[in-house]
Amino acid sequence: MLQNKMFQVKKPNIDELKETLKLLLMFREEFSDIYPEADIGKVAITIQEHFDNGFISNAYLDGVLVGSVGAMETEWWFSKEKFLAETWLYILPKYRTFKIVRGLLKKMKEYAKNKDLTILLPVSSGRDKPALYERLGFKHMGNIWRYK
Repeated sequence: MLQNKMFQVKKPNIDELKETLKLLLMFREEFSDIYPEADIGKVAITIQEHFDNGFISNAYLDGVLVGSVGAMETEWWFSKEKFLAETWLYILPKYRTFKIVRGLLKKMKEYAKNKDLTILLPVSSGRDKPALYERLGFKHMGNIWRYK
């Protein structure tokens, strides 16, 4: 499926945020059995906040958006030490391959490394594959996957 396609992972430009919004609304549709209705305005504001003040990276195949990850720096509730907290990680079902998730998480790792931050990925859908996170170097910590 990916062999002959041009694969790119990058921070979206301002004009690509609308497509990111459409993609992330598909997340809610896919997981409607466990998540409440999405507020399109709130999703748009969250994407803009990540674009302006946090981390966002999108995966493209032949220029078509197929996945996205977003995260923000935050402090532990009990410490002033900061970490990078994943807000979303979503890849369209037919494009869920190791190459795409690795590409998105590689960009997130680079961002965290440059800021000397630990990454925390919550397991939120219940459909996540632990072997995938282990293969990418994350350590299991309850319902969270940690990378440092």
